[in-house]
Amino acid sequence: MITIRRKWWIILISLAVLCGGIGIGYNQYHKMVASSQALSWRLNWGFDTPPAEKVKSVFYNGGRDPDYYYISDYDEEAVQQLEQLHIWNKVGDNSDGIHALINGYKEQIQQLYQGHVRYGKLFNKYPVEFNQDSLYFTRKQEDGSYIVAVLNVDQRRLYTLEIFF
Repeated sequence: MITIRRKWWIILISLAVLCGGIGIGYNQYHKMVASSQALSWRLNWGFDTPPAEKVKSVFYNGGRDPDYYYISDYDEEAVQQLEQLHIWNKVGDNSDGIHALINGYKEQIQQLYQGHVRYGKLFNKYPVEFNQDSLYFTRKQEDGSYIVAVLNVDQRRLYTLEIFF
């Protein structure tokens, strides 16, 4: 017969193993998301990124014509690798142009999802932050699909706004 003390230890050990498994699964999930996003960027837009430390999916609307807004955080070495890509333009004095690109994306998303107040709230809660030293690039496909990517070097953060048609 198992004593109450032994049952207590069995329950504690089981909970510890369960919590450890959930933690490992959570980390693996985030690595998988970052890896699949990097593959998507390679296939859709022709650029490779190093693995991100953390990826925040502000929104992801899947389906036939998906749209995404991701915020990816990188370590210093990865940011240096990103900076070496030959796709970037320096923001410099073009901050109005960058704001116009971002606002155009916001308006398009809000038109696609009229009546969904959450998108306006998400854009306010997770704004694309950049300065004159930040880098950006945009690419448009023949069908009208496009990406706006902004790399804030100081924050070690990549903002990507994508829409597909």
